[in-house]
Amino acid sequence: MSMLVAQLKNQDPLAPMDNAQVTSQMAQLNTVTGIQNLNSTMENMAASFAGSQTVQSTNMLGRTIMTEGNAMALKDGQAEGAFELKQAADSIKVEITNASGQAIRTINLESAGKGIHEFGWDGKNNDGTAVGNGTYRFKVVATAAGQDASLVHLSQAQVVGLRNGGAEGSVLLTSTGTEVSVNDVKQIF
Repeated sequence: MSMLVAQLKNQDPLAPMDNAQVTSQMAQLNTVTGIQNLNSTMENMAASFAGSQTVQSTNMLGRTIMTEGNAMALKDGQAEGAFELKQAADSIKVEITNASGQAIRTINLESAGKGIHEFGWDGKNNDGTAVGNGTYRFKVVATAAGQDASLVHLSQAQVVGLRNGGAEGSVLLTSTGTEVSVNDVKQIF
């Protein structure tokens, strides 16, 4: 606006600015002002939505969720993991590793069709010895007709806390030590 006022003050009195130009510039300024107001309103709405989402997310405390990832929490000889096959697979192998990345157990699963599949682990290594409670990682390798099958690793974890992530929405804190956006949750149990 100050630029338009300066332009009007400094115009040549013998060749004044065309009315159409002045009107056009004022319309452009109004448009810019309107966009700035719209952006401000949208930011306020996003902040309000994020706050509401955090309050609603408190219902998820203590619930089990499934999201993309390969962590599994072993507690009292029980852990669960999952994967999503993008196609049917005739051979599926799950390799479980400890915190240092060392493979401690291999589980062979039956063939499976396209979709989400869960598996359990009894907390024992390949020698049959029970390992301690904690967070472990898993890797699924699946083949279909001798070729690698496309899949996504899925973690199951209990929601133990949450925080407001601002414009990104609520963030769930899980029993495996990961943080998950509410938008990334695939299933709730």
